[in-house]
Amino acid sequence: MKRPWRTASAGPPPAGTDRTFRLVLYDALASEAMSTLTTGVFLAGFLVDLGASNMAIGVLAAVPFAVQFLQLPAVVLVERLRSRRAICTWAAAIGRLFLIAAACAPFLGPRWGVLLLIAAVALNQAAAAVAGCSWNSWMRDLVPETEFGRFFGRRAMATTALATALALLCGVLIDRWTATLPDHPAYVYSCLFMASAAIGFYGVWLLSITPDKPMPPAPERPRTRTLLAMPFRDSNFRQLMMFLASWNFAANLAAPFFAIYMLKTMGYRMGTIILLTTASQLSNLAAVGVWGTLIDRFSNKAVLRIAAPLFLLSTLAWSFTGLGWLQPVVFFVLLGIHVSMGIATAGVALASGNIAMKLSPPGQATAFLAANSVVSATFAAAAPILGGFLADFFSARDLSLGFTWKGSADPVTMQVLDFHAWTFLFGLASAIGLFSLHRLSFVRETAGTTDPLLVRHFLLEARRSVQSLSSAAGLLRIVRVPSWPDRPATGQDDV
Repeated sequence: MKRPWRTASAGPPPAGTDRTFRLVLYDALASEAMSTLTTGVFLAGFLVDLGASNMAIGVLAAVPFAVQFLQLPAVVLVERLRSRRAICTWAAAIGRLFLIAAACAPFLGPRWGVLLLIAAVALNQAAAAVAGCSWNSWMRDLVPETEFGRFFGRRAMATTALATALALLCGVLIDRWTATLPDHPAYVYSCLFMASAAIGFYGVWLLSITPDKPMPPAPERPRTRTLLAMPFRDSNFRQLMMFLASWNFAANLAAPFFAIYMLKTMGYRMGTIILLTTASQLSNLAAVGVWGTLIDRFSNKAVLRIAAPLFLLSTLAWSFTGLGWLQPVVFFVLLGIHVSMGIATAGVALASGNIAMKLSPPGQATAFLAANSVVSATFAAAAPILGGFLADFFSARDLSLGFTWKGSADPVTMQVLDFHAWTFLFGLASAIGLFSLHRLSFVRETAGTTDPLLVRHFLLEARRSVQSLSSAAGLLRIVRVPSWPDRPATGQDDV
């Protein structure tokens, strides 16, 4: 069989590989721009301006996960056609047509507009699930396993930088639009969705010209049931799926409602929320390179043991933002929460994605990654729907704890706990997250180490990264375009 990869000792990489990696990066940038304009804070703002209920918000937050079951038939499609680029390109093109339909939501009124938005996003995400299944398998064979952390870390840094700049620009646009046309605030989101569709089709073209590493011919076609059952028969991969499923449930019970909480309860303007989101993205950008280095040096599991608890602590901190005595400085508290959450999210996202790829057997990655996505997405889809219901349930309930000092003057009471509405939800999500950390202990990662000195190495890497930001070279290191990764000399060809 032809071996397209070479070791470092075999000389420079094959002709055209630099172009291949650049195309992968440019597609990632296009996808990130499209996602930035149609998800997260902007989708939350769209829903609020359309007058969506908490339950509708929860349903829409669940949609991207609920459609992931389509990865199962996509696995069969990939294994039968064995043309991952064609499947990915066509599915992505069809899905991005529905972004245009979503842009029409404000013209149908509150009720039908919300329904159209939910349906259009669902169909867009359904097509993206099929495209993602083939893309995951495609990249699993295209990127060398020893460079997962470095390459995808640099890729994430570039996309995060773009998302940050684009979010700031669009945040200013939304505030200007709202000030100029206060009677039609939702129409600005229609413009964002139309722009995202145009960017998405540019990404489709990039996918169509990106080389595909041909899948090896299957000696025999496995039965569909056998193909889909393989990941569940692997005990270690099954433990990984249990961890990721419980983690995604805990994270998505609260995370989709952070922006809604700031918009509806705290009364922040979009510009303020974008500023906080930008702080989170910048901390994510600064940390992702450090996490990638630590993954390559130690292991994905070691990084998860640091990043995941930090994420849970940041989620729990949201529960204290409703304390009355904290209100004069609550913005700075939120700023600190966003920064720590950005750092944690970078590590969790990078390590969880990498460990799933790493534990997927070569040649069988399509079925394993799809099974992991479907199981995790099922729990992630249930979480925001339950979260929307609980937000309404807790809206009429309150749990507080305080200390009262009685002296010669009037008594002084200081609240240390005040759970109500959304803050109940954030505390509950943190508690469930502790169970997922327990499940992580059962996962075995075949390479790397969980060296107790990992924290020390992380701090040293972080200090070097912060110091490098003071120079032009340091800034360039953060936003540079990933090149074709250098391969270590192994003395063997890679398949």
